[in-house]
Amino acid sequence: MIDFLWALVVWLVQMAGAWVLAGMGLLLPLLRTDFSRYALARSLVAAGVVLTLAYRYGFAADGPLGLVDAIIGKYLAMGAVAAVALVVLGTGYVALGRPGARGARLRRLFVARADDSWIPGPLAVMLLFLATTGFLAWVMEATEGYENGFISVMSFLIVFLPALAFLLLVPFSVAGTVFNAANAHPALPPLAAPFVMGAAVVADRFVGGVIATPESLKDPLALTGLAVVTVLSAVELVLLHRRGHGLTRDAEDDARGGAGGSGAGAGAV
Repeated sequence: MIDFLWALVVWLVQMAGAWVLAGMGLLLPLLRTDFSRYALARSLVAAGVVLTLAYRYGFAADGPLGLVDAIIGKYLAMGAVAAVALVVLGTGYVALGRPGARGARLRRLFVARADDSWIPGPLAVMLLFLATTGFLAWVMEATEGYENGFISVMSFLIVFLPALAFLLLVPFSVAGTVFNAANAHPALPPLAAPFVMGAAVVADRFVGGVIATPESLKDPLALTGLAVVTVLSAVELVLLHRRGHGLTRDAEDDARGGAGGSGAGAGAV
């Protein structure tokens, strides 16, 4: 009896947790200080390249399931590279700050000021996305291991929608905003975006299976997508620098005597 009750509690945690964490993951991209048109363009280009390459290689290899696996695999690779790029750039961002401003810069990586409220910084968003991805993977694996076929199918149907929405829609935003990195500084997303796009093109270097990369990166679509994202990021960085949002300074701190957080819309261009 105790074993049954424990199994029931674990099952309820899995089913409810999948919906709660996936729902939070879908809401977090909306909690940002800005979303520039360049970020939107990068997201659209990345999604177009991922979907096209996944259709070309994944669908041809294994049909619809291969297509879904290819899309999710490429998105997971993009998320992994975005996480690494964010940690590296975040470290540089803090190190480049004035001695008296480094503490504020470090804080912005975890929590940022938007008007009169506080919103999650990029590292906080990244950690929650990482935890959600791991939790969903555990739940999906658990549903396949149930001995009772009816329970297994029912559990899969309950968690399929939130898991699919999270794994397909959230990375679309990550491709343009890199875990809402502009909440810390508007220059961080365009600096990281080309690396994320590169992961979308060469995802099979990180993920096995049918997620093929164009041979020697000669595929015009892959190279064009990478070039477009790089150019968009470069243009945004130039415009941000002209508006006083270079990575080595915080315009908000300059305006407030070094006391402030990042204001809403600070990086919109």
